[in-house]
Amino acid sequence: MNFLIDTNIIIPLEPVHHLDLSVNTSLALSFHQLVSKSGNTIFIHPSTEYDLKRDRNLERSHLRRTLLSRYSKLEQPPLNTILDSTLVGEPVEGSNNWVDNQLLAALQADLVDYLVTEDIGIHKKSRRLNIDSRVLFLEDAVSIIRDFFDNTPPPPPSVENVYVYQINVDDPIFDSLRSDYDGFGNWFQKCKREQRKAYVIREKASSNIAAIAIIKRENEVPNGPEGKVLKLCTFKVSKNYSGNRYGELLFKALFDFMSCNEYECTYFTVFSKHEKLIDFAKDFGFIASGNKKATNEIILHKNFKYSTSEVEKLSPLDFNIAYGPMVTSFAINSSFIIPIRPEFHATLFPEMESQKHLFPSNRPCGNSIKKAYLSHSKTKQVEKGDNIIFYRSHDLKSITCIGIVEGSLRSKKPNEIDRYVGKRTVYSYSEIQDLCSKPVLAIKFRLVKEIKPAITLRSLRANGIINGQPQSITKVKPESVKWLKQKIMM
Repeated sequence: MNFLIDTNIIIPLEPVHHLDLSVNTSLALSFHQLVSKSGNTIFIHPSTEYDLKRDRNLERSHLRRTLLSRYSKLEQPPLNTILDSTLVGEPVEGSNNWVDNQLLAALQADLVDYLVTEDIGIHKKSRRLNIDSRVLFLEDAVSIIRDFFDNTPPPPPSVENVYVYQINVDDPIFDSLRSDYDGFGNWFQKCKREQRKAYVIREKASSNIAAIAIIKRENEVPNGPEGKVLKLCTFKVSKNYSGNRYGELLFKALFDFMSCNEYECTYFTVFSKHEKLIDFAKDFGFIASGNKKATNEIILHKNFKYSTSEVEKLSPLDFNIAYGPMVTSFAINSSFIIPIRPEFHATLFPEMESQKHLFPSNRPCGNSIKKAYLSHSKTKQVEKGDNIIFYRSHDLKSITCIGIVEGSLRSKKPNEIDRYVGKRTVYSYSEIQDLCSKPVLAIKFRLVKEIKPAITLRSLRANGIINGQPQSITKVKPESVKWLKQKIMM
């Protein structure tokens, strides 16, 4: 985007003495920095010199006019005669109003996207000309340009958010990429120069990378939808760490980032020989949208934007897979509150701990979106597609997160339970054996989201969700679901 700035923006940008510092100087400098960092451009109008020449302090006037050379100047802008004089008047050439009209003429002629000014008179004229949506106060301009930059929420334990230039290009994880892609080294240098960001998981015994995702913001998916799109330029887990659910852990961080910054879609490309990665991505809602012409790679993309009609076509679980993980239905499914002790909560949901460095996801279940919960509950009500809402007992006494059920199994056979839940559970095999002294209900589920802020027992009781501290799996009454949905999904 191109921004044309008025003299009243230049003055706080170019203080020539400490006495010239104004309340807008800090904001103006932030604006300048953000525009530069985002690759946009600030322009000045040639008529700005008229304003600066009127300064009675000749030395200051000369210095400021000299400093104008650091900004791009509009070449041969249109005359203000293109404006409707009945709306903006016919001021004398060189006057303040004449300069104002010159700026508005450049904006109306579409030489720039926005005019930034603190001049109330210009804002009033812009409304009469019906171009006021493109005339901004400095504070509004800063707000618009900040949209070019994403917020980065704290990643899960063991995941780092870094710049590509902080990564060693000779790391062993890149060996297969070098063989698959000609010019990998040049591409990596480009990523460094563009200051692209990456999510990495490092080996504990060394600084080598166990898993990595390099990201880039784009505006469309090849052969797919347009909008705010995040490209996964690289998504790779070292073969030495394939059993640690690091792919899901990266997805956790990425999905949280995309949700926080309201991305509409994400995609990556992959060669057809990587069948395991393709199946893994499809299990999290990625769909194929053709092939990349240059390399014949498959394009896999995932949407986060959906319509009511699209939701109605899907079961609750399919809806979560397609557009989640941070969405779930509360319509044709049931919701249950499940109590969980703090020590098991900390292992199953390590990213929710207040002291995350104490819980570095040593167990694969803590790295995953797909998890499992085991109990001796006798309920037979929990079904595929139902919501399960975890209540952390003893210390927090609050509901902290929500998941959606993939399936369940009841058995007294340790081998059967162990095979069913795999590495999803917080329990070791010996603990599963002990549990199986009585029939065990194993619930496989996908984590939807953390509930922020956690909803306390007092609030749950006050709103009739439960009568007291839950001791077992408790179904939420239909009349209470609406309130719970509003609190959880806000």
